[in-house]
Amino acid sequence: MKKFLALLLVLVIGIGAGIGGTVAYLTDTESEVNVMTVGNVDIEQHEYERIVENGEYKKDTIDSQTSYVLKDFTQDKPIYPIVGDPSLPGDDPGYAGWDATTVRMSQVKSYGGMQVFAGVGAQDKFVTVENTGVSDAYVRTLVAIEIGSTDGSMIGTSYHSTWESTDFDPTTTGVDEPLYAEIDGQKYMVKEYVYQGATDVRHENGILPAGETSYPSLAQVYMNAAATNEDVKAIDGDKNGELNILVLSQAVQTANFEKLGAKTALDTAFGAVTEENVAEWFFDVLYTYVGTADELVEALEAGENVVLTDDVKIDPAGMSNAYGTTGINVKNGQTIDGGGNTLDIKGAGGTWDSGINTTGGLIRDLTVTGSFRGIFINHNSDHSEPVILKNVTIDGTTYTISCDQGMNQTLTATDSTFNGWTSFAATLGNAKFVDCYFGEGNGYAYCRPYAPTEFVNCEFEEGYTLDPRADVVFENCTLNGVALTDANIAELVTDTTKATVK
Repeated sequence: MKKFLALLLVLVIGIGAGIGGTVAYLTDTESEVNVMTVGNVDIEQHEYERIVENGEYKKDTIDSQTSYVLKDFTQDKPIYPIVGDPSLPGDDPGYAGWDATTVRMSQVKSYGGMQVFAGVGAQDKFVTVENTGVSDAYVRTLVAIEIGSTDGSMIGTSYHSTWESTDFDPTTTGVDEPLYAEIDGQKYMVKEYVYQGATDVRHENGILPAGETSYPSLAQVYMNAAATNEDVKAIDGDKNGELNILVLSQAVQTANFEKLGAKTALDTAFGAVTEENVAEWFFDVLYTYVGTADELVEALEAGENVVLTDDVKIDPAGMSNAYGTTGINVKNGQTIDGGGNTLDIKGAGGTWDSGINTTGGLIRDLTVTGSFRGIFINHNSDHSEPVILKNVTIDGTTYTISCDQGMNQTLTATDSTFNGWTSFAATLGNAKFVDCYFGEGNGYAYCRPYAPTEFVNCEFEEGYTLDPRADVVFENCTLNGVALTDANIAELVTDTTKATVK
């Protein structure tokens, strides 16, 4: 089962005309459980934003002072390169520094307030920590920002002064070198914020008292005003516009740790903020660990990514893929990490039945067996995105991959095995198989692609037939161990006019 959760944000980047690009946040986890704790401590991580009405931030009077009004953070927030330079003097026309109007954190069970950037483009993301237990606590919040092939200098953040930033921010001089970590195969820049307390005596020495809420450890995120389209492309890398920001809060009781102080106490309890520890903490942020059919279905229905800790057998399948019965549904682009295990689906042997029904996402390190259609690529009114397979084996099914009515979401498969009948409709968009094996399964050794398809470094079993209904391209492929060429392509392909051999 999941060790802990953290706030997961997805940055959707669109490369558009003009300077820079646009970025939008999406959140898909509950902030109340985004925590790790040691000792008799309970905390909750919250997130807020200002309310916009008629194109302007809503204001109110609190304690006789003008203040912005807050609400719970919502999804799909566009972010642009910030207008102006926060480092310029306040009287400079290009100044994008602090707004004179205060965001009053008293609205979120805290005290006092804070300022925000006046520059257009900074996105609100007020992350606070509430001590909901009975013990005083030391607290820190970790922010991991996916940065593609860049050093992260084009992405900035702001926070309240009650937190000490050892955020390794390369945009700030005089701080440590950036901490970079590879999390689930992607490069992240990691920022650490340790709560230092406030003027209230109860908060001295970094203590967050029981029943109180901190100022924001993360307040706003923005792109540098100098960001260009090239910068945005480098940040995006090959993610097709989707990047993650992960936020995790940790807390330990102050009792018996007073002499150590907040930073040392947290390092002692959880370990130091190192590349290895961060990779472990945030991998668990991204995934729920499951070992039974019920746990797998429950997690996927909740929109969570999953890691299988054991072989899972679903018997009988009892869900719907809108055409027939399915073992599991992937509706929100989740990742299924099989961990090298097998997913065996029983009771899904009808013509339109499937083992996995997916509207998009990543499936890796998994063997699928037992159903009529191994992986059925589908769509719904809420979600459709590329389907990516890595080290997936589909065997003991009739259809391996199937798509009847897609949304041009595309399919990419690498290091995978497809034993049986592989076919997908033109509505899939296109497909690409790299380092894949195609063989016999359930009496079939056949592929019929209705969408343009590319095969790179693929191996086809002797007697395999490929019947293309759209253009197909072969690059460095073999049939029964023999390299495919224009001279022998007809041994594999029924219609060579649709085939190109590179």
